[in-house]
Amino acid sequence: MADTKTEPRGIAWAGAVNLVGGGIGSVIGLLLAAIVGHHLGTVGAGTYFLVVAVFMIVSSIAELGADTGLVRYVSAARARGREVDVPRLARIALGPVLVSGVLVVVLAAGAVKTYPHLFESLPGSFVVVAAATAVLSSLLAVVLAIVRGLGGVLAYPLLQSIGLPVLRLVGVGLAVVAGWGVVGILGAWLAPVAIVLAAAIAVAVRLTVRHAGGLVPAPARDADRRRLSAEFWAFSATRGVSAAVEILLEWMDVLLVGALTSPEQAGIYAVVTRCARAGEVIQSAARVAVGPQVSAALARGDLEEAREIYGLVTAAMIWLAWPFFLLLAIFGDAVLALFGPGFDDGAISLAVLCVAMGLATAAGTVQTILLMGGRSSWQLADKSLALMLNIALDLVLIPLWGIEGAAVAWAITIVADTIVVVWQVQRLMGVRPQGRQMLVAAGLSVTVVGVLGAAVRMLLGSSLPVLGGALIGIGGVYLAISWVMRRQLGLLALVAHRG
Repeated sequence: MADTKTEPRGIAWAGAVNLVGGGIGSVIGLLLAAIVGHHLGTVGAGTYFLVVAVFMIVSSIAELGADTGLVRYVSAARARGREVDVPRLARIALGPVLVSGVLVVVLAAGAVKTYPHLFESLPGSFVVVAAATAVLSSLLAVVLAIVRGLGGVLAYPLLQSIGLPVLRLVGVGLAVVAGWGVVGILGAWLAPVAIVLAAAIAVAVRLTVRHAGGLVPAPARDADRRRLSAEFWAFSATRGVSAAVEILLEWMDVLLVGALTSPEQAGIYAVVTRCARAGEVIQSAARVAVGPQVSAALARGDLEEAREIYGLVTAAMIWLAWPFFLLLAIFGDAVLALFGPGFDDGAISLAVLCVAMGLATAAGTVQTILLMGGRSSWQLADKSLALMLNIALDLVLIPLWGIEGAAVAWAITIVADTIVVVWQVQRLMGVRPQGRQMLVAAGLSVTVVGVLGAAVRMLLGSSLPVLGGALIGIGGVYLAISWVMRRQLGLLALVAHRG
């Protein structure tokens, strides 16, 4: 199913593969949201997204940070020629995750039995099945982390970014054709997780056997085993709490909009956030591509390579992401109309989120550098403060301004968090990006896409045909100028880089 070759083919190759995969997954995710929005309406879509939010939160918490820990420690083991440690690392990571998964299912069953009034709109059996599937989703993330650490460049995008969304699209599409309601559609959305997990396990086993010579951990002294386990969980447990805070940051505003306004407003705002976060596919691709390479560079003490990677990848992220965010902010009402009547009420919120996402993208892969440098405790403190700030702002602004208040609260939070992390990475860790490519990429995006897009909007208005024409015309101009300036943008250096 997936190519498991692990020869170093460069950051550009890994990033491009994950960008394509993530782009496909993101488009499918938006198509899913459009199908759900048209079929269930704003109220039904609100219920759907509230359940998805809880699912994502539970799944992330159940990972315990072991996914990030495996990427870091498996990559470092490869860099040091210690591939024989991989089976032991896998065993160290999977045991506690399985235990936490059992606990999640037991708690879900207990909650359904003890507090049935909290789940009036959902069958109790569905809640338990959804909790079990969330555990399978956490196991999927952990298994794919082994694959990423071992250099399986194609496996992650094929399984996580393409395979899972495609299966969900097919399942939800069939559920809509059959006329099912919210519960049936959610069941179709959950079902593919087990299939993709089975495929991921097969790829992870194949790669582990290839690199480590087998699945049985190599003999080691008890003291060495305890030391490795303690180091792994000292990092991963902190990252696990941080990941839980991150996922709460991602979905808390949707939950609070539903609690403080209505499920209808929550449905609109959830679609708005999904549109804005579609641009995160670029950050995600960069993170997946850069994580193992940054971990290896820092493990070798090669700070210059880490700086070079940081600068080149950040410039490429700005070059790719800013045109998306600019056009989405300018033509947001036309885009949101695709999801059904009433969703275009979120156009202002979408523009606010696009500005914040663009600024966060300009910071580059700072979160990855922080984690791969072993500063998971720093990130935990950052995200905890950001979550408290976000909740405080939501509680004040949502009652005043509705979904626009939620967008402003989230924008302030993400910008503040980004500023703190940039200071930590560049000042405290000493990993500063090299070159002027980032300024060139930012200037090109604003002057070509921003100015021309705004001019088209003022002259022709906002509609899907106008947006389509702008994508073709402005996109052509942008790519042509980018080709001429490919050296100044750092694209040639990025393609030439090898990890």
